[in-house]
Amino acid sequence: MDSHARDMFDEGNAAFNAGRYDDAAAAFASCLAREPDRVEALYNRGNALQKAGRLIESVESYLTCVRMAPDFAPVYCALAEALRGLRMFDDAKAMAQEAAARMPRDVDTLICLAGKHFDLGEFPEAARFYGEALALDPLHAGVLNNLANALHCLGQVDAALVMHERCYRLEPDNPTWRYNRALAMLAAGDFKRGWAEHEWRRREPVAPQAGPLWRGEDPAGRRILLVAEQGLGDTLQFVRYAPLVAARGATVVLEAQPGLERLLRSVPGVAEVVPRGASAPTDTHCLLMSLPWLFGTTVQTIPATLPYLAPPDALRTAWATRVGDEPRLRVGLVWAGGARPDDIDCEVIDRRRSIGNPALLSRLAEVPGVRFYNLQKDRAGLPAELDAVDLMGGVADFADTAALVAQLDLVIAVDTSVAHLAGAMGKPVWMLSRRDGCWRWMQDREDTPWYPTMRIYRQRTQGDWTEVLCRVATDLRALAAAHQPRRAAPTAPADPATAPATAPAAPRTAKITGAGNGPILRGPARIPA
Repeated sequence: MDSHARDMFDEGNAAFNAGRYDDAAAAFASCLAREPDRVEALYNRGNALQKAGRLIESVESYLTCVRMAPDFAPVYCALAEALRGLRMFDDAKAMAQEAAARMPRDVDTLICLAGKHFDLGEFPEAARFYGEALALDPLHAGVLNNLANALHCLGQVDAALVMHERCYRLEPDNPTWRYNRALAMLAAGDFKRGWAEHEWRRREPVAPQAGPLWRGEDPAGRRILLVAEQGLGDTLQFVRYAPLVAARGATVVLEAQPGLERLLRSVPGVAEVVPRGASAPTDTHCLLMSLPWLFGTTVQTIPATLPYLAPPDALRTAWATRVGDEPRLRVGLVWAGGARPDDIDCEVIDRRRSIGNPALLSRLAEVPGVRFYNLQKDRAGLPAELDAVDLMGGVADFADTAALVAQLDLVIAVDTSVAHLAGAMGKPVWMLSRRDGCWRWMQDREDTPWYPTMRIYRQRTQGDWTEVLCRVATDLRALAAAHQPRRAAPTAPADPATAPATAPAAPRTAKITGAGNGPILRGPARIPA
């Protein structure tokens, strides 16, 4: 390497280490202009471009490197990560397999390959390769965490907790490991330890402008901001605790994500609803999902007084007019979750929780006596055979959705916000769950104490929606045959604050198994290759 190329190569490395990735890519490009066959410069330029978010350019640099030096093994893992970032999951796995073929006993390569199997929901393979990596490095905390995640998704939560415990002993202050451990505990029904561990999800102040963090002390006479977090379904699920805070004498100000503000004004005990991120004068604040911990919630004491959400009366009346009279069983359908293109780990989960081919729903068209209604916003694909009524063009927010749901007899939905909405309204809801169902639904239950009107149809084989819809069709046929077209009068939300916080939820079955198979909310923690 001539002196100028060497200087540019060194400058690129220095810029990369300083986090100046665009500058690093430019320096490596200058090096390559003098010595275009310099493999290390091509590889490093690809890494810099990937860090800068310029994924297509990084793939081009890596592919040039592969053509020039096909036996340079590290480039395949780097290429796999770039392809993953482009949502090319099958191609990413293929590149990781190429890397493993060349470096079968390299821990980072095995981590890369296992992660690509995990992305595709291939959890047995993910567990196998994480296990091989662990055999090479038994004290690698990241591998222990990721193996635990894969076992969790396989439904082997007891084994996952063993791995989490080993990981905890090695790195007790790692918030990612602790958060994943919390989800396994909650899936296993160990709420006492699980909620406390769940507090590791946020280690920095979230809303310091709203006053100090509320830690469960007497809130009487104080204004408290309840901070929404994570997804819309999480807010709909945990807002049930707002009336309990109000019952302790606090003035409750509730933060809401876009689309929820109008609906959440129906929650008993909420004095004010503000948009997410808005400035509101308060004395203290609390994360909404910290309330189960502060109230000491166990499986038996989940507050499940229903309904705790309802649309405004005028809106309900308006939507009743739009829907009109219909003597058949009215069934709403949701087959896909909300895409999150800015969060690849959430997108990976959404691919598993959504019915990728909505044509599979045509099986439900064979059931007589049913009128279907589309509840899926901004997404087409319902089979024509269902002859579904689509009124979603008139839906502006979740208050409208709730008013529409109020006119239905049943909601059939994948694990997304509308399932939580229907459950919170006390509406019968059949929730279609992927095999690696969310931690909140625990292990192999067909019911949930969170929503007494919910029935869970879980995949028996990972990714197999056909069998799930066969069961749904059978049960729907029986329900439609027994349906009486008389409609009950609307009900207002109940006030959970009038009932003891420890009131049992009265699920259909009291059986609780000792493990859960919920996924890790953000996927396996990634270890750089």
